[in-house]
Amino acid sequence: MEIDESNYGDYDLKTWLNFPQSSNWIQSLDPKAYVLAFWDQNTRPDGRMFSQARTTKVVTSLLKHSAGSALVKQGETKVMAAISIEIGQPTPELPDHGDIMVTVTTPDPRGRADRLQSWLQRMLDELLPRSLNLMSGKACIRLVTSVMILQDSGNLMDAALLACMAAWDDTSLPTMDQLQETQGKLWWKENPMTSVVGSNSEKTAREKEYRVSLTMGLLKSKSGKVQFLVDPSLEEAKFTEGQLTIVVSLPSRTLQVEYTGSLGLDAADMALATKLANGRADELSSIL
Repeated sequence: MEIDESNYGDYDLKTWLNFPQSSNWIQSLDPKAYVLAFWDQNTRPDGRMFSQARTTKVVTSLLKHSAGSALVKQGETKVMAAISIEIGQPTPELPDHGDIMVTVTTPDPRGRADRLQSWLQRMLDELLPRSLNLMSGKACIRLVTSVMILQDSGNLMDAALLACMAAWDDTSLPTMDQLQETQGKLWWKENPMTSVVGSNSEKTAREKEYRVSLTMGLLKSKSGKVQFLVDPSLEEAKFTEGQLTIVVSLPSRTLQVEYTGSLGLDAADMALATKLANGRADELSSIL
C-alpha cells in the first residue's frame, strides 16, 4: 500500500514529534527515520548540537581493594577501570620501562570487548612509564588495568581510555623499599594494594604525558559536505557513514588518527576535526 504523503502537509520535526506518543512510536518502528529526522534539522535525538559531547563525569578511588580506580560516566555510557599491581619482567627492547596488561569485560556477550581491549592495550603500551622500572632488565611494576563496561550507550573508546587515564592517576606506585629479594626473586614485603593507596607519595602511574580521545561519526549533508557528529550515541552510531577517532597526547598535542568509512576527507575536514579534538582534550584535561 502506498501512502500519499501530500495529505500530511508540511510538518517540521517539532510538530511531528509533538503528536501524542508519536516519538516513541516512530522510534520503535523505524529508528533510522527517527534519527535522520533530527539530523535533517541539524539537531540530535538527545538535544545536542553536532559538535557537542555528552556530559562527562569522572569519580576516582571507588574500589577499596584496588591500587587505583575510576568511574567514567559519559552520557549514559558507564565504564569502570581498576588497577592492580604485580611484579613483571620488562621486555628486552625496553629494559627500563614498566609492563601493562589490559583486560576488558562486558555483561553483553555480543559486546565489542576484544576490539576495545586490543585498542586500549596499544594506546597504553605506547605510554609505558619509566617510573615503573624496578631493576633494569630484570624487574618492573606491572599495571594490570581491568576495564569493566557497566553500560554501553555508545562511544566506549573515549570513555574507556579516559577511565584508564583517571585510574592510573589514582594509583600510587610502590618503591624499592617495599620489596625484598629472596633467591634472586623480588617479593612484596606487604600487599601493595593496601600499602600504597592513600600514601603521601606524589608518584603516580600516570606520567606527565597522557592521552584522551574524541570519536566522531561522519555524515554527508545534502550539499555533499562532510559533517562531524561528536561523541555519537549507540543509537546514532548505527546510521553514520564512517567513524573518525583522534587521540590527543597531552601536553605535547601530538595526534593519532584512526578512520573507518568511505567518505573522503579533505584538508579542511581534517582541520575542523583536529580543532574539535583539541577542544575536547582541553575539556577533559580540566577534570583529570
